[in-house]
Amino acid sequence: MGWLSSAWHESAARRELTVLADRLRNAGLTPGGLSPGALATVDQHAAAVRDILTLSGGRAGPVELAGYARGVQDAARDSGWFLRKDESPNGDWISLRLIAVCLLATEGVTLVSGGDLDPLLFS
Repeated sequence: MGWLSSAWHESAARRELTVLADRLRNAGLTPGGLSPGALATVDQHAAAVRDILTLSGGRAGPVELAGYARGVQDAARDSGWFLRKDESPNGDWISLRLIAVCLLATEGVTLVSGGDLDPLLFS
């Protein structure tokens, strides 16, 4: 029965990450809309998140990524942050971090149509 629980948790985490990616996209925050400098920052965020999750003895799977994203959003909301359509097309630190989490969850598949983002940047 443990496999069923694990499968359910992973499925719920994937749905949560999909909802987050949709919220970011609806706010105008997609990798395709970022400047090259912001994309480099997202790449650094992705590496940091991957390191945080794997070096703490875990893995960077969907369940861990969803939990990490929840933690970032909770801490940000406690500080008064909320996701909104940013005047800057390059987002803020929290938005870029959340984009990185979503990209890690998709394992290199971009979240935006168009071929202007190298999927190997996030692998």
